Amino acid sequence: MALANTKSILRIGAIGVDSSHLPEFTRRINELNDAGQTPCRVTQFFDQINLPGGKHDMPAENVRNWKESTAKLGVHECVDLDQLLDQVDGVMVLSLNGKGHMALAKPALSRSLPTYIDKPLTCSLAEAKTLLAEARRSKARCYSASSLRFAVEIPKLDREKLGDLKAIDAYGPGEINESMPGLFYYGVHTIEMVDAIWGPGVKRISAIRTPDRDLADLDYHDGRYARLRLDRKGSYAFGATVHGDKGVQSFGVDFAEIYNRLVQGMVRFFEGGPAPVGLRDIVENIAVMEAGNTSIPRDGEWVDVETIE
Repeated sequence: MALANTKSILRIGAIGVDSSHLPEFTRRINELNDAGQTPCRVTQFFDQINLPGGKHDMPAENVRNWKESTAKLGVHECVDLDQLLDQVDGVMVLSLNGKGHMALAKPALSRSLPTYIDKPLTCSLAEAKTLLAEARRSKARCYSASSLRFAVEIPKLDREKLGDLKAIDAYGPGEINESMPGLFYYGVHTIEMVDAIWGPGVKRISAIRTPDRDLADLDYHDGRYARLRLDRKGSYAFGATVHGDKGVQSFGVDFAEIYNRLVQGMVRFFEGGPAPVGLRDIVENIAVMEAGNTSIPRDGEWVDVETIE
């Protein structure tokens, strides 16, 4: 559903408070609004702790600070999710844990509200497919994205000099969070960075884990190939070497503008523009990570990635 709204402000509600993205995205969106660069403004937020079974996945002090920082930006806390959904034109689901994203996003989708879901979309392919089906049923515009999808170096690749892309060697941190097992917590960043370079189409994945790193090989239906190295002891850095049939180019990600670019894509989406990435493609990324998590305890056995329609 394209967002056609004649109000001077497009009211955005944030659902989920246990991530620094709550104040960070709010501040950036509202600064753009103050500067007259978008009609979007974050006006309300909802703490998932108010739902049955709701919980936070970050320390209480952090959550308190993020909520206080957001309130100081003039954002009102709603204690009732339906009340928030009645009073906004779009929704950001910002809770840290992807395991809770389906429950937090479905009420917004059922109302056909444009919805951004923070990474990872879910920690389950079944739940990701449920969200995709609900978005299609209700004709709700919806997407999810890692900030690495917006690395400025990706659009700067010289495609003419590269020629047809054949392979990618990519790297990123491999941090582990037991609440989001395997590749879901941090593998999502490098996987989405690769997806942003050349799009979907993964046929199968082989993944192994050592104490220091995860290694994943992605084999695509059309012959493309990617290797991902996710380090736990190296410096915090992302980058890739891209191989084409005419040339090779490498880049390291500069983080200076990456959040701003993520938020700029978000407000264009809420204004009615296209999502920076299709929800179907994000669901494929969830399929890749789930298959990778299946491969790891099998010592890198190739696991087919389910085709997403």
